[in-house]
Amino acid sequence: MKFAPNTTTTAFVAAFMVSGVVQASAQDQDSAPAQPGIVFELGLGGKVTPSYFGSSNLILSPVPLFRMKRLTLPNGFTLGGGREEGFSLSPAIDVISKRSTKDSPELAGLRTIDTAVELGVAAKYQTGHFRIMGEVRRGFGGHDGFRGELGADLIVRSGDQWTFHGGPRLNFADSTFTNTYFGVSAAEASARFPATTAGGGMMSAGLEAGVRYQMDEHWAIEAGAGWSRLTGDAAKSPITAQGSKNQYNLSFGVLRRFDIGF
Repeated sequence: MKFAPNTTTTAFVAAFMVSGVVQASAQDQDSAPAQPGIVFELGLGGKVTPSYFGSSNLILSPVPLFRMKRLTLPNGFTLGGGREEGFSLSPAIDVISKRSTKDSPELAGLRTIDTAVELGVAAKYQTGHFRIMGEVRRGFGGHDGFRGELGADLIVRSGDQWTFHGGPRLNFADSTFTNTYFGVSAAEASARFPATTAGGGMMSAGLEAGVRYQMDEHWAIEAGAGWSRLTGDAAKSPITAQGSKNQYNLSFGVLRRFDIGF
């Protein structure tokens, strides 16, 4: 495993933490209206991920963590802060790191793929100890395709401090995305990397789990782990053959809550 303090992986986790929490919602009618201000969590952590799609090499990157909990404007308009139960929409953001032969010499002969930023929308429905969620995002920069995710979680709480979640994940992509990261063009083709066209569809399936420990009203610790297995043309790609169909990730971080009034 390599240590890689790269800004693209850092941006990915920061963006992910933001996109996964912000939701537009009305305040609970049974509670007092929120005062104008912003509530957010700020912290530092680390992320272990494959160095590129299909790689068996893992890289460790330090990551800043930012999670917006609630924003209330003076006119009463509020983002977030409502009950977790029910349906919610949120922005979805992801960043895919640059892929180059400099960092991954086993891909010699393949072109460099620039950093890609993905923007889209996420939806979630939660009831009791169960939630389902999905995302769809379009890429800009390194690719201009579409990628989506579907998942479900069982949520278990132990007192006021411990929260556990975990469940299955399915990842999808169109042919523009899969050809970018798993295809080999005629110009790149060689004995090691024969010309390959990768179709769209389900790209991988796996599991994710996480835990949060709320130390007090201000401080919390979080950790997570995930495994997925590439499927379809992504699994058959000669690029994946240089690494592994099994993809792993780990994350951890410490966060502090801030409540700032306007």
